[in-house]
Amino acid sequence: MKKRGFTLIELLIVVAIIAILAAIAVPNFLEAQVRSKVSRCRADMRSVATALESYVIDYNKYPPMSDKGPASTWSLWQDIGAGGDDHARTPSYLTTPQAYITTLPFDPFIPLSTLSGAEYIINIGKRYAYFNYVQYKEAGVYYSPTRHRDAGEWLMYGYGPDKDPFNSINGVYQSVYLNYDPTNGTVSPGNLFRTQRVPDKYQPI
Repeated sequence: MKKRGFTLIELLIVVAIIAILAAIAVPNFLEAQVRSKVSRCRADMRSVATALESYVIDYNKYPPMSDKGPASTWSLWQDIGAGGDDHARTPSYLTTPQAYITTLPFDPFIPLSTLSGAEYIINIGKRYAYFNYVQYKEAGVYYSPTRHRDAGEWLMYGYGPDKDPFNSINGVYQSVYLNYDPTNGTVSPGNLFRTQRVPDKYQPI
């Protein structure tokens, strides 16, 4: 009995079918990854928010923005040798000397390529941004009564799927205070927020 193999046409058909299935599956897989990271960010910020509320019970104020490089006009900022960042991050006060949260989570959407220095990357640069509006007011710099009113005492944000805190569109700066909305596309401009006044978003009054 003579064995018959696959013809070239049959092999090409099989390869074409596999390519079509891959073209459908890969984008769905990548979107699932993005959605998973968004869920992780929101869960991380919920955990940090719980730590912030535990801290305020003990100290009657929220922890200061810290883990920043030297800034002579911001005397209330405490430098722990980080160097160079112009955004405050979730502070180490939440882990030491008393652990309100075990570890400070990292934002999975912050690209390592935008950071510099191994210590900065490990300890600070990948943390979620954290603004303490009472501290801004006391320091007398970069204070916005409107944002204080809208957010409450504090605001946290993650970069979001566009990996850009400034949410540029075609190279044009939009706003840090732009909410991410997946209905505009899984990877669309906007940051992930949690505020003291409104969970899960920045909500202007």
